Amino acid sequence: MNYEEAIEAICSRKSSGISMGLSRMEALCRFLDNPERKLRVIHIAGTNGKGSVAAFISSILGVSGYLVGRYVSPAVICQEEFIQFEDSRGVSYIDKELLAESVEEVDAAARRMEEEGMDSPTSFEFETAVAFVAFVKKGCQVIILEAGLGGREDATNVIQNPLACVITSISRDHMKILGETIGEITAEKAGIIKENATVIACPGVLQAEDVLIKKCKEKSADLTLLHKEDMKLIRTSLEGCLFSYCGDNYQTGMAGCYQMENACLAIETCCHLGEDFQLDTVKRMLGIREAYWRGRFDVVSREPLVIADGAHNERGAGALRETLDTLLPGAKIRGIMGVFRDKEYEKMISILQPVLYDVMTVTPPSPRGLPAGELQAAWQQQGCSQVEAAEGVNHALKIMLGRYEVGDAIVIFGSLSLLGELKWR
Repeated sequence: MNYEEAIEAICSRKSSGISMGLSRMEALCRFLDNPERKLRVIHIAGTNGKGSVAAFISSILGVSGYLVGRYVSPAVICQEEFIQFEDSRGVSYIDKELLAESVEEVDAAARRMEEEGMDSPTSFEFETAVAFVAFVKKGCQVIILEAGLGGREDATNVIQNPLACVITSISRDHMKILGETIGEITAEKAGIIKENATVIACPGVLQAEDVLIKKCKEKSADLTLLHKEDMKLIRTSLEGCLFSYCGDNYQTGMAGCYQMENACLAIETCCHLGEDFQLDTVKRMLGIREAYWRGRFDVVSREPLVIADGAHNERGAGALRETLDTLLPGAKIRGIMGVFRDKEYEKMISILQPVLYDVMTVTPPSPRGLPAGELQAAWQQQGCSQVEAAEGVNHALKIMLGRYEVGDAIVIFGSLSLLGELKWR
């Protein structure tokens, strides 16, 4: 199988949709001789911040000399983005040859499943298995695995003995699948916690903490909850934030006030990896400074000032609002927004409307995308008259750049899928 055939094999499964449960993934892994059991995994679940926390952990491990494999979902810039490697030289995506080899193995296993009358793996399950195979072939020393949806029945949860289970910020999202309440959603995320596991969490709400404490007691897991009083934001700017955690000062290269919490969660995780890992304070500081994750209050351009942010739910919108208030007080902020129809976009609008001067709405490139006209109407229903629908993110950006004046800012938000269409820099 060559690269083009591998991409076709991946894309041919994109229409499979979401189907929760582990039976298909467990069968697929058996046909592949269980590659997931040959990996040392840090497993991350949560609503917001998974990508940033994973980027910080990967950077710390990379600058410390370890070869890190990282599974990212969804890929928004290019297909190879979903499998990444990092070491002391930086980050790279999977090369075409290794991708083709890994896809060929997984495709053969999937066909065997189908021949034996089993249900075919979903697109996410297929890509997860490809990542497992590629990580084994590459000889990665540590794997950072982000749960795709929830945790308990997510395909990534076939792993058995994680180095650490990490729970990031919890909020309402994917309620039709995960449950309506914070407690129900947390219970699904906490499904990644295994017997006697090391668990590091910063869920952000007391209801979530209660669920995690109960779950860890059931599993005899060692739980470390981060405390806000141990974190102190010293200074923040478009270049990142300087903060103190447990007496040590760290500087991020990623902007956004919320990155302090994500960085602290990564630092704490690295401190709990055990004696096998030599991750001293200097390495942790360097890793935090060098980490980068595209689309998280990402300054695409300085003049004109264009920012891309992955905020796509109520908690994300609140974090974006806080950062805009802090970093750009008094600026005329112009928004470009596109969302999936299953998101609580009315709540996002109510949070961000007070700080946005005008808005262009767009339709995300997905069957789940809310039409730009419907999103425009939602803004108008909340009293915003300065809102128009555009054909796409680049069309909207062109219009906003035509209106731009020195001192303004343009913020693109609502869905990570928009970033794949955006013509970067």
